[in-house]
Amino acid sequence: MQQLCYLLNIKQSLIPVYRPQANLVERKNRDLKPRLAILVHDKQNSWSEKSPSIRFALNTAKCQTTSQIAAFLHFGRELRTVDDVTHDLRAVIENDNFVTEIPPYLKKFSQFMAQAKEVVEQQQDKRKQYADRRRRDTSVSSR
Repeated sequence: MQQLCYLLNIKQSLIPVYRPQANLVERKNRDLKPRLAILVHDKQNSWSEKSPSIRFALNTAKCQTTSQIAAFLHFGRELRTVDDVTHDLRAVIENDNFVTEIPPYLKKFSQFMAQAKEVVEQQQDKRKQYADRRRRDTSVSSR
């Protein structure tokens, strides 16, 4: 398998299975479950109808670490609500002329990304220092 990944120029990442600390998908599932339970209630078969609204809520929630909305950092713009698109679709199509706005937008977006990256790195360092305080020395002495 490693040879195939090497030949296809695929970087393989190995993580512990079902370990929320190491797997961000497990973390997202942990965030998703209570919201889904609240909206579904007793109608267990209606979860697929509720998932778009939950996904929108998760994507538009402000990240505690970066103080930015996840969708903005991922897509480079705020997400439009269903109301925005349904009631004002013609205005959205006519007013979305991005050609003149691209250079200033890219500068602003690159600043946001650099700031978010810096904050994330600071938070990671802080968490590492906290974890290292409780860690014991595991060096083995030779006789």
